[in-house]
Amino acid sequence: MQENEIASRIASGLDVCDANGDKIGTVARMHQPAMVGGGGATTEQPSIIEVRTGILGLGKHLYVPISAVQDVTEGCLFLSASKDAVDGLGWNNRPAGLDDAG
Repeated sequence: MQENEIASRIASGLDVCDANGDKIGTVARMHQPAMVGGGGATTEQPSIIEVRTGILGLGKHLYVPISAVQDVTEGCLFLSASKDAVDGLGWNNRPAGLDDAG
């Protein structure tokens, strides 16, 4: 599945599951690519899916690159990583230059 096809199927409130099908949160919003850089070099930041975790979405937020999405169904967005691996991927750090417009 291509990134633009994945992006078109993602909506706020969609469940987010790990590679094993275990729910880890819900989609809070989709951050579209933004141009970031300095010193004459500019690059396009990839689309990022902001995921709310915890009970009622009150836990931490994850910032998942769209390239980490394995599949999107009507009921769930599936990541390519397991729940246990997520903490080591740096997705809990908000990327610099992330758009605020969503």
